[in-house]
Amino acid sequence: MENILHKSWENLPHNRFDIVSKDIFGTFAEDLLKKLTNIPGLKFVEQLETELPTVEIRRMDTLSKAEINNIAVLVHIEFQVSRESVPEILKRKVGYFGRCFERYGLPILSFTVYLRSDAGGNDPGEYRQNFPGHNTRIEYQVIRMSELDGQSIFDTDQTSLMAFTPLMQPPEGISAGVEWIEQCHQMTLARSLPPDLQSNLLIWQWILSGLIVDPAEIRHLLEGPMLESSTYRYILQQGIEQGIEQGARESTIEGILESLEIQFHTRGVQTLKPMLESIEELQRLKNLRRAVLQVKSLDEFKTLLASNGS
Repeated sequence: MENILHKSWENLPHNRFDIVSKDIFGTFAEDLLKKLTNIPGLKFVEQLETELPTVEIRRMDTLSKAEINNIAVLVHIEFQVSRESVPEILKRKVGYFGRCFERYGLPILSFTVYLRSDAGGNDPGEYRQNFPGHNTRIEYQVIRMSELDGQSIFDTDQTSLMAFTPLMQPPEGISAGVEWIEQCHQMTLARSLPPDLQSNLLIWQWILSGLIVDPAEIRHLLEGPMLESSTYRYILQQGIEQGIEQGARESTIEGILESLEIQFHTRGVQTLKPMLESIEELQRLKNLRRAVLQVKSLDEFKTLLASNGS
């Protein structure tokens, strides 16, 4: 059984934390909007499409239409796992503001929720451009889960935030990590909730806890009902599909390198492997594999590759 559970974690998709965060928001959209934004009088209206087309598609985490005192606004909540530099953070944030305004033409209230305690410490919460006659200022709110009081979520019965409690501060006398995760698990089990919702909450907690502890340390919390939850089945399926696609990518890359070696009688093509691996879209790699048969030299293929296979 233990080996099966270990393999289950290995089979989860690499973007498991993003999937879980969006799944939690989709389940508790209205309540989470009110809890995370803490804006008096905010009224949820509807979820909006998060794909923002430019030359390439950009997908936001969550985008909602809401009303504050009968004024329509957009509320953007981004769940952030990775550690990024300030320029990377601001570039993405300013891009979202511009594309959202271009598409919807409404005021934008943006929030970044950092799930890791060691991420977002340098996020300034604003972008400033100071240039005479062209000054710009874009503000957004930064929320760090590690700074929130986890026990208060259970004390006030805030179901929509329970999935995030392992990432929050534990009460005095409880150590952060496995001990606090186990207590969150037990307090969630003690709640009188619909079975599927309770199972999903426990799965969300279990997966998000992988951000702060080795999954092997909390393997014992993965129980029978949790394995039957709709969320777990969905996430596991996503992992399997990603694994299949990754295998297809690796096979296509090897095929490209082998064809180049045969066609141009050189073994130096292995230096191209990192560039090929940086291309995430399988179809682009397939296009490059066909292009091997059409180019007249290795330099011509390198030029094509430098354009990312476009």
